[in-house]
Amino acid sequence: MNKSIYEQTIAAVSELYDKAKLKEGNLLVVGCSTSEVLGSKIGTNSNPDVAGEIFKALYDYTKSKGLYLAIQ
Repeated sequence: MNKSIYEQTIAAVSELYDKAKLKEGNLLVVGCSTSEVLGSKIGTNSNPDVAGEIFKALYDYTKSKGLYLAIQ
């Protein structure tokens, strides 16, 4: 089964939330490369659609948990 980028991002941030013991009001800072997400070297395969899916997943999840989100 091939999960979407949205689903993979939700799974990753959910695991981070649990392991870091985050709670409402905490700040989550995220930096990532869409090129790396797509299996390429940083800066060589930027993709705004992938960035949008990652952002939507992070925003949806952090909003549901009452976290603040900062993305680079």
